[in-house]
Amino acid sequence: MAIVSKFTSLFRKKRSPEKFRIYVTKGGRTSIDESYNRLKDNLLFFSEAGKKVFQVEASIPGEGKTTMVCNLGVSLAFNDKKVVIVDLDFRRPSVSKIFGVEEDIGIAEYIIGEKTVGEIIKTTEYGVDIITRGKEIHNSSLVFNSEKMGELIKDLREKYDIVLLDCPPVLLMSDYMHIVKYSDGVLFTVSANCVKKSAVRDSIRLLNKVNAEIIGTAMTFVSPDVVNYGYKKGKVFDK
Repeated sequence: MAIVSKFTSLFRKKRSPEKFRIYVTKGGRTSIDESYNRLKDNLLFFSEAGKKVFQVEASIPGEGKTTMVCNLGVSLAFNDKKVVIVDLDFRRPSVSKIFGVEEDIGIAEYIIGEKTVGEIIKTTEYGVDIITRGKEIHNSSLVFNSEKMGELIKDLREKYDIVLLDCPPVLLMSDYMHIVKYSDGVLFTVSANCVKKSAVRDSIRLLNKVNAEIIGTAMTFVSPDVVNYGYKKGKVFDK
């Protein structure tokens, strides 16, 4: 089965201790900046059509999904959009690591009524707001199917231009089937030369079974040499 992507983003992500970081820069012109600009512009296209909440998925762990989500959020913020990233990967929350904030207070505290929506939203130096997991959550399906979770997403829709949901891998957990009812579309992450085609096919099949609308794919682990380009006499040429 072929995956028809409505847009694709290419960026490099090294496998190193510093893998969790923000790569994009305001006004930057590197291949990474340009790739995120392309992804950002396509997401804004869907936003103009009324879509605001985007569920970001991958097949397996380690595909660069969270790094992509956070950099995309920053790129959108650089475009003067009000953005919030919600970490819904309750078993391996990583959004807080990328932005250097504490994991202590988040969705868990909101669900049990200890904190309000406003109290769990954290600001970052990049102009992006984030919501972390908070303390450990043992029953994710109970959280996703709660009335409070629905109220949270509804509140974020009203407050933000774009809501990005960082979700656990499709083939690892079944959380995707509970999250899809809150999202307007799925941005699917595929890591170049890292994930098997069969895993991608299985993930797409599972998402299709729950009527998820896959609006496009973002490709990760791509060498910058593949996407470097320049302009000359109105034509694009390889460096």
